[in-house]
Amino acid sequence: MPTRLFHMVFCLAFLVFSRTVPAQTLPSLPMDGKIQRGTLRCGVTYYMVKNDEVKGYADFAVVRRGEAPTRAIEEGMKTKYLSRHGIGPRPGGFFQDCDGSTVLHLDRVPVYDVNVLDSTLLVTFEQVAASRADEAVIVSGDIDPVEFKKKMDIFSMLVPQHFVENSRGPDYVWESSVMPSIIWKNRRMGDRGVVRIAYASPRTPQEQMNTAQALVMGILSREFQTIAVRRIERNLRDAGIPYGRLDFHYLNSTETDGDEEYAVEVQTDREHLEAAMKIVSGTLAGLDGFGVPVEEFTDAKKVMMAGMVSRGNEALSNRKYVDRCVAHFLYGANLAPYSEETRLFARKNVPDSTETRLFNQFANSLLSQLSNLTLEYRARLDSLDEDNALFQYNLAYLYGSTFKEAKDYSWQRDTSGLEVACPRVKIKETKPEPVSGGVLWTFSNGIRVVYKQVPGLRNFHYSLLLGGGLSSVSGLMEGEGGYFGDMLSLYDAGGMSASDFRDHLAVNGIGMETLVALTFTSIYGQAPSSKLPTLMKALLALANGRTVNRGEFDIYLRNARWAQETIDNRLYAMMYPGFSYSTKKYVSGLNAGTQAKAAQFYESLFSRMNDGMLFIVGDVDEPTVRRTLLRYMGGFRTQRGTASRKTLRYQPRLGNIAHTETGGEKGVYVRLDTEYPLSGINYAMAGIAAEVLRRRVVEALDGKGMSVEVTTGFHTYPQERLWMFISCVGGTDLDAVRKGIRKAATPVNAKDLNAWKAMVLADLGRELAEPETIVTALVARYGVGKDLVSHYKENVNSVDAARLTEMLSSLAAGSTAEIVVE
Repeated sequence: MPTRLFHMVFCLAFLVFSRTVPAQTLPSLPMDGKIQRGTLRCGVTYYMVKNDEVKGYADFAVVRRGEAPTRAIEEGMKTKYLSRHGIGPRPGGFFQDCDGSTVLHLDRVPVYDVNVLDSTLLVTFEQVAASRADEAVIVSGDIDPVEFKKKMDIFSMLVPQHFVENSRGPDYVWESSVMPSIIWKNRRMGDRGVVRIAYASPRTPQEQMNTAQALVMGILSREFQTIAVRRIERNLRDAGIPYGRLDFHYLNSTETDGDEEYAVEVQTDREHLEAAMKIVSGTLAGLDGFGVPVEEFTDAKKVMMAGMVSRGNEALSNRKYVDRCVAHFLYGANLAPYSEETRLFARKNVPDSTETRLFNQFANSLLSQLSNLTLEYRARLDSLDEDNALFQYNLAYLYGSTFKEAKDYSWQRDTSGLEVACPRVKIKETKPEPVSGGVLWTFSNGIRVVYKQVPGLRNFHYSLLLGGGLSSVSGLMEGEGGYFGDMLSLYDAGGMSASDFRDHLAVNGIGMETLVALTFTSIYGQAPSSKLPTLMKALLALANGRTVNRGEFDIYLRNARWAQETIDNRLYAMMYPGFSYSTKKYVSGLNAGTQAKAAQFYESLFSRMNDGMLFIVGDVDEPTVRRTLLRYMGGFRTQRGTASRKTLRYQPRLGNIAHTETGGEKGVYVRLDTEYPLSGINYAMAGIAAEVLRRRVVEALDGKGMSVEVTTGFHTYPQERLWMFISCVGGTDLDAVRKGIRKAATPVNAKDLNAWKAMVLADLGRELAEPETIVTALVARYGVGKDLVSHYKENVNSVDAARLTEMLSSLAAGSTAEIVVE
């Protein structure tokens, strides 16, 4: 298996580079230009990344190869000073065990404070000096690489010289297993259960980790995921098997020093665990035995392209940079920019027929009836007959690899029903649009469009903003409105079934989601630069030619009942009991009449499109946008009048309410909520307040091994309210969390406040150059009447200590909901 698999992958990588590579060797990949790597005087490897993701902050790590963390190391580390400055652990603690090696993470170090920076470096090099193993120091963040290197050189003088030879340990040897492994975990999951099917495969050879072969393996895994998950999902639906979750995970050579692993996980009810397992087994067997046709593989690549482009454009966080450098040091992972993988994926050197043949060889080499298989059940079961489980898996696999299915799994569909003639319209008025810095067009039928060009991204973001939200719907059950957005994806449209219409969007790289808020509805997403006409035809089909698909809704209803509600949703329900117009999803609110209510709601919205707006922001030129809009905008229906809006009243539960439960990720989860006006200043100040709250809770949890994350936002209707969600994972000390919340309302010093203001200024400045954020700002301006960004610099600079303390005091005195998971 390993010889055939890697020979095939090498062939594919070589074919991609065949026009530029003179001999049968693969070139090394270029390193991300932001990363600097070298060796300190003491013999320790260092990685530095200048990354402005969070101004004034940086993430640190110390990696010790071949020595696992011990309790003595963890208990001996003094963390009080770190915690006081908001430097907290990841879930499980500061130290992590990575395949027998130690990684110390020091995240969100406030490097704007020189004293904290120097003290953190001292902690870092104290850890380095405690061992003679092969070690690395990693930092990513808002640093001056030249000055930071000087500091490291000074601190490295405290470290004894490291002389490390051949520290990677024995060479990896692949050991194929002919006997499958069965795992049964008796879990308290109610009527839910999980079945997991995983296949092990050999890791990428060390000498190929920094070549195109490693990227090809990553691309092949995504292609395999795209095809396998689609087939499994289709077969689960056709068999009537409910599933709340269908996941695929690829454990690759950059994450472990052992075997790679490809795993499929299905969450269903206990009654259907075996049936779900047999579906997955038979589907994988079909890929093993018969492969995929060229048409399906070609479509899968088209579906993947939008995600690959987005990945290539992604600005990496400090945490991602640190984790990549850790993987390079421990496992030899490449440090090429993600854009290199996108470039490799998009190259046209290899015909689709050749790629399909090589992909089928890859699937055949990976999959096997029972070899290298792990079959795992997680459910509340009295017992598990392992022999019968293997027999059923083997039987389903044998059938799937023997009898070829007649199903067409390709994404391409007949789109002739999308071609419609639209009445001609003209642009009646053109004027500047202040929020985006773009242009606002008003068409002769009354519909308005905001356009802003942001070149160089190869895609654009959009939002069709419709005037009307949940507040216009009568008879909603609590938690029912949260499902209205999903209902739009269950319509037949453009002469296609609902599932075919979704396939049509996917194969054209068009993402489409729907947010139904209390006062507005937004159909939003992104699309390749060349697909604006395709998007407009799809929107027209939904607006004018959709029909209810009851079968799709029945499948959705069946699956939704097995989905697990989030902690945040449960906290919201505790805080707002009985509020029927919640935008959260509660399974108890979803019912057989939801689709009919949503159908009436959408018909009302789409019949008066002049009450809405279209936003287009991204890499598409103005002549193309104008030409496309002039062709299609006349097809939308318009009428006089605007959406009605009910006067809603709600009162959050006052004071504090707490709940304890078992199961799930151990931690303390808190939602704070208070009446507070949404203004440009308060919007900017909320980000600073969240950082203050995070730091105070981190300080209060010193020594508890609990990570802390804080998110924040505003409600605008029926009452303007500020909320914050605090997630403390890894422990259950609620009293300490409460102490941190109380302490957050105390005054902050000027140095920290100025640094936090600079952080928010930099965040907003960077985000407002991104199409997605510009579209979000436009939705806020025209959906709820709030311009939060036009004067963001003045707003941030207006924040002072008194205002900040008043906001945090209001939160501390407001409503609180708490869940402790033991």
